[in-house]
Amino acid sequence: MRAVGIIVAVALVLGLGLGGAWWALRYGAPGSVGTPAHAGAISQGRPQDCKNLNVNVRAGAEATRQVSLREGDYVRGTFEADGGFGSVDVLMRLVTPQGTQILVSPRASNYDFTVPAKISGAYTFVLDNRDSLFTSKSVALYYCVERGQ
Repeated sequence: MRAVGIIVAVALVLGLGLGGAWWALRYGAPGSVGTPAHAGAISQGRPQDCKNLNVNVRAGAEATRQVSLREGDYVRGTFEADGGFGSVDVLMRLVTPQGTQILVSPRASNYDFTVPAKISGAYTFVLDNRDSLFTSKSVALYYCVERGQ
């Protein structure tokens, strides 16, 4: 009888430990990435036209940020992801005000992009971590807007 009690107690402690670790990985913020390594090249000597956003993206979730663009503008940028184990990857999409995806990055830990704005309005960056079941990611999104003539 005493052996059964010990087994139950050990199982309970292990279960709570595993559950706590899962919760920490899934909901804990992995920290801040800072400015991506490619930021200098992206800014082309005009950092005043650029923004650096640090975004925590939970496991199995998406995070969005908007940027206002006018027809003829170009948005240049890069993102860098950190957090997790082994494969540190997120997918980034850029969506027009009409809901059309004009950019879909490969699932990667970093990615550089340049996209023209065909219409004026609020464009949405979507940082997608839905393929990660357990680990949140910290993503640094650095982008610059070059205004059209």
